[in-house]
Amino acid sequence: MTAISRVAAAAFAFALLAAGPAIADDTVDCSKGDVAATPLAGTLNGAAFAADSVTFDPVEQRTQGPATFDVYHFYLKDKSGAVLDLTAITVTGTLPDGKTFRSGLNGDSPEAGPGSPEIQGWSMNDESKSLEIGFWEVADASLQIVFGKRSGDTLPAQVHFCVPSKQSEIAGSFDIPLK
Repeated sequence: MTAISRVAAAAFAFALLAAGPAIADDTVDCSKGDVAATPLAGTLNGAAFAADSVTFDPVEQRTQGPATFDVYHFYLKDKSGAVLDLTAITVTGTLPDGKTFRSGLNGDSPEAGPGSPEIQGWSMNDESKSLEIGFWEVADASLQIVFGKRSGDTLPAQVHFCVPSKQSEIAGSFDIPLK
């Protein structure tokens, strides 16, 4: 290797090392910022996703450590069969209305109570593509759920969900049917 080649190779290696932190800083964190007030849509594992139905499990109670929580578990489904499954908790008797729930990169999430993150989990599934990915499998996922004020049997909400390594980003508004 000539002296010029060695210098060029060293300069290239140095440029890559210097750019590494800057590239890492570009990671998308969907737990921050505003959520689009548009209908819920985006991509799930690289395929187009547009929620055409929302289902909600009846609120259950769960005890974790010294506290009891209400579990809000809902499913955003598109007509192709893909599903984004989300679970958030509040201290029993505290409604999620008007609150924002977050799960940042690496699963960092504010606590709903002692030792219990407010976002309990998520998964994305599409049986037609043999896809099932859960929050425990990736380190670059981030999420925020913004609940509005309920009106009758409807709880308006917004979601921004990102998993860049799985080519997934979904954002927008929808209504959760409570009954």
